[in-house]
Amino acid sequence: MEQTNTNNIYPNNQPSDCNYPNNQYSSNTCSNSPYLNQNMSYPGQPVIAVKRNSDTIFTKNLKKHFSFFSIGSLLYAVFYTFCLYRNSSGITYPFFVIGTLCYFFFSIQKLGVPYKKDSIFYIISLVLLGISNCLTTSQQLLFMNKCGIFLLSFILILHTIYNDKEWNLPKYFAALFQTIGACFACIFRPFSDMISYFDAQKQVKTGKKSYFLPVLTGIAIALPLLFIITALLSSADIVFAKMLDRIFTCFNFMTIFEIFFLIVAVFFCSYAIYAALCMKNVQEEVTDQRKLEPVIAIIVTAALSVVYLMFSVIQIMYLFIGNMRLPKGYTYSGYAREGFFQLLAVCILNLLLVLICLYLFRENMVLKMILTLISSCTYIMILSSALRMIMYINRYNLTFLRIFVLWSLTVIFFLMAGVTIFIYQKRFPLFTYGMVIVTVFYICLSFAHPDYWIARYNLNPAHLEYLDDYDVFDSRHYLSTLSSDAAPVLLNEKTNPYLSQIPGLTSNDIFTMKWDDLKEQYLLENDEYQCISWIRSYYLDMQHLSEDMHVRNFNFSVHAARKYMP
Repeated sequence: MEQTNTNNIYPNNQPSDCNYPNNQYSSNTCSNSPYLNQNMSYPGQPVIAVKRNSDTIFTKNLKKHFSFFSIGSLLYAVFYTFCLYRNSSGITYPFFVIGTLCYFFFSIQKLGVPYKKDSIFYIISLVLLGISNCLTTSQQLLFMNKCGIFLLSFILILHTIYNDKEWNLPKYFAALFQTIGACFACIFRPFSDMISYFDAQKQVKTGKKSYFLPVLTGIAIALPLLFIITALLSSADIVFAKMLDRIFTCFNFMTIFEIFFLIVAVFFCSYAIYAALCMKNVQEEVTDQRKLEPVIAIIVTAALSVVYLMFSVIQIMYLFIGNMRLPKGYTYSGYAREGFFQLLAVCILNLLLVLICLYLFRENMVLKMILTLISSCTYIMILSSALRMIMYINRYNLTFLRIFVLWSLTVIFFLMAGVTIFIYQKRFPLFTYGMVIVTVFYICLSFAHPDYWIARYNLNPAHLEYLDDYDVFDSRHYLSTLSSDAAPVLLNEKTNPYLSQIPGLTSNDIFTMKWDDLKEQYLLENDEYQCISWIRSYYLDMQHLSEDMHVRNFNFSVHAARKYMP
């Protein structure tokens, strides 16, 4: 008789007593095995193995402590709304960041996740960005601060939950997008976890009644019924309707709806983040993706390196040294003012190109040498772009975009230095290095208040001599759009020459008198009117910000601007 092969009856060749080693399903009996073997009728019959839906230990803790996380998420949503509702730059922002960090670390402790001491860099950076938000009203800085807080928060979350010591740049980006996608998938997890929680409570506390679901059901029935009855009674009695109308006029229902919607949205998002993290669906292992043939990269990068070498030689000879003849009709200043944005784009592309070659192609010494050459040429392009931008600023005006270009070039220079080291030292922590460089440099930019230095530079009398009438008009218009960070310069007679340009006209008169009275009293002509109209417009904007400021949206930059207002 043919012997029956039983090697495939049990997964992983485990014995039939169901005592699987390291079994995460918490059972040593066949009835609770992760595989259903009840249909076996005779030896040798194939087993229909159906794996049960299992939860991680963190997901089990999340469901076990559902009351904590549901109430905690609700309180956090209320706290979020109080701090940030129609308040993008108030003093509540650093408290919001600190409160969020406290809630996060207290929650992961509840889940059983240990705290990592090296998270201190992320914590300090997040708190500094939160403080920066209440020190400025610059819309560019506020937007980038919020983006920085969002990205650093998710990196901190991933760093806390996972063992990311060996993670590289592509792995972190993949984990980030995978976690965000899992958050969207878990957006309605509070409902399913609530059902699981109360089912577990019924099994543990048999004979004891739980009033949570009856209360929730009663509220769900009472709200629409109350609305219908109130509408009917209002239409039945005019006195009752007027009384309700007087009551409702005391409330702004649009504001109430916005606050309620924000609380609900933040509650579900907050809970979804913890639900997604508890799934731990990101694999911690980093697979080596360097499988492509390096000949492909060598051909592409070698062709580019020839062009880069030619371009670099021209930059050195024409721009840095300046001893070669330029094309007809060009001056050195005009030549230098061209192409800095294009060079910035090429520098970014070179950075990405080198990273792609390092992460996708197999190691090759020739490829390493070519990538080193491209990195060296990138340094020259960075210096060329920076020099062009500085010359352009000297001839025209300083703007936030031009400051940001110089900042970006500085950051790319340091990032490229790290990439150059990484070409030869694969154990170099490139992601950590890059994250620290970008974070530190951006925090410095955020606290530097660029609008202040823009106003200081553009109103420098030595700089104003280089401007023609059109550039002067353009400079005034741009200055009138700056944030309150520039108020100590723009509203100060010592630093703003336009405030004292008209004899006998004081800054107090410019800010407080009506236009018709100014024209009549000081006999202002059109040129004089244009000279002071932009600063008056800026003053009115600052006055509006100052009048609207209260305890919750108190901003130190607006408070500093008050000192220069009559």
